[in-house]
Parts: sequence; C-alpha cells; structure tokens
Amino acid sequence: MNNRNKVVLIGDGFVGSSYAFSLVNSTLASELVIIDIRKDKEVADVNDLLDSTVLTPSATLVRSGSYEDCKDADLVVLAYGNSQKNLVNRLDDIKIATEMVLDTIPKVVENGYDGVILLATNPVDVIARVVEEVSGFSPERIVGTGTSLDSARFAQYLALETGFNVADINAYVIGEHGNSSVAVWSNANINGIGIGQFIENIDDSYKDKVGELIRDKAFRIIKGKGATHFGIANCLLAFTRAILLDEKRVLMASAKLNGEYKNEGLYTGVPTVIGRNGAEKILEMPIDKREQDMFDKSCRDLKENFLLADLKKNR
Repeated sequence: MNNRNKVVLIGDGFVGSSYAFSLVNSTLASELVIIDIRKDKEVADVNDLLDSTVLTPSATLVRSGSYEDCKDADLVVLAYGNSQKNLVNRLDDIKIATEMVLDTIPKVVENGYDGVILLATNPVDVIARVVEEVSGFSPERIVGTGTSLDSARFAQYLALETGFNVADINAYVIGEHGNSSVAVWSNANINGIGIGQFIENIDDSYKDKVGELIRDKAFRIIKGKGATHFGIANCLLAFTRAILLDEKRVLMASAKLNGEYKNEGLYTGVPTVIGRNGAEKILEMPIDKREQDMFDKSCRDLKENFLLADLKKNR
C-alpha cells in the first residue's frame, strides 16, 4: 500500500453516490475510482463530482475505472444493493446481494487487492460473511458498517428525549443491523452519567418501544423517499477515515466473533477497533442478562439467515 489513499467504490446507487460526495468533501482520498454496471450513471456522477471538487480544500481526482484499479487501491468499498424497495425485511435481499458478491469479489481478488474490504451492502452482517467466504480474506480484512447507524439513531433519540447535545451521549446498539438489533440501555450514558438519571421509568416495555422506533426508522425514511443514504454514507466515511488514517477508532462494526459476547462464527455489530488493518480488535462492553439473551437470539437468527445465501448452490 502507498500513502496516496486511493479508494475504489463498487456500486454507485443512492448509498454509493452519497458516500462519494461525502468522501470528496472530506479530502481523505487523493483518488476515487467508481465502478458500476450502469455506465451512464457512473460517468455522470464522476463528472458531477469533479465539478464539486473545484470548491473543496484539496481536489480529489474522481474517475471511472475497472477492477484493475483494485491492484493498487488503499481501500475497496462495496455499496451496491437492491434499491431498498422492500419495506418489510432486508433479508429478502440476501440472494440478490450474494449474486453481486459472487460477480464482483473474485474480480477484486484476481486483480491482486491486498487491503481491507469495507461494505454497507445489506443485510450487512450476512453479506460480510459471504464476502469472507468468497474472497478467502482473513476476517479482520472484512469490515461491515454494522450497527453504526443504529447506534447513531439511538443516540439521536436520547438527545431529543433529554435535551442534551448528541455529542455528549454514548449509546450503542449491538447485534444484527436489522430486526433483532439490541439497544444496550445498561451502558447508555451522558458523559459517564447513567441515562436513568435523565429519563424516568425505563422499564422493559419502554426499552422495547424505543428499540422498535430505532429499527423502524429506516423503513419510515424509505417509505417517504425510496432509500436511506445520507446517514449510512457518513457512517462509511467514518470507517474510511479510521482505516486510511489508522485511527484505531472504536466503531460499531460488523466484525467476526470468536467467542466474544459468548458467540462465534458470525459477523455482527459490536464495538470494534478500526485501523489500517481493518477490524483489529473487538471490545466487550458489559451487558445485562436481558441484553445478552436478546443478543444470543440475534446471533442465532444471523446464522440461520446466512444459510439463505446458499453459497454451495450459487458458486
């Protein structure tokens, strides 16, 4: 790898193009290469993004490319998906996303890419495991956006509920980025002060209600405009910064468990140290028994969901 920070983006839909715009404005990358099956869209976005670089502090070279560009890339980002038309469940997208991985990842590997693969493709936990299986890469080199957006939504809810600045709120969601996600109330705090001192009557019913609000927010956004993309784009940017700058930042990533949180053999959202080498270390925060039980169920669901990818049949 070199120090010029070349990023290859595969998938230029709602999420990909929003991420590209955030990346260009961040000036993190000196070069951004976009690959999409819709060449007209790809070329149009490249030209539009080039126009936007005129007013950024440090112009990023944006161009159309091919999988050969992966050879000397510093980061490959997967942002393709199924246009988020499904308002009920992300799991229906597993087979379609798996087919996309089977089409793209061998081309990335064949061209000699030796870095981290960052992905937001849903269902992100299952697809992270599919990417590992197809690429043959070690688990730390596969980083999904996990529950980073879910955690942001949890923190945002608590900020609105308490009136505090969201920057002072520490709130985390673990498990699946989807229907079985787990809001960790036992660790939620405002600069170290437990959230229970600011919100009265936090019983199980209240926790379940808020958890449902967090999970359903994506579907409410999709119903209104067809896709969620700004929030996840900035989550991708946070991961990109942590990887390219080797920040060792703790982010809620889809990382592969190896006994952490009493589970193993699957990718799911957990606090993870993210640096140049990818998912460098999973951190175990204390969670209560109810949260552990919910997390265990989420892990069981993810293992079952992975079977829907049916890799033996599709390869």
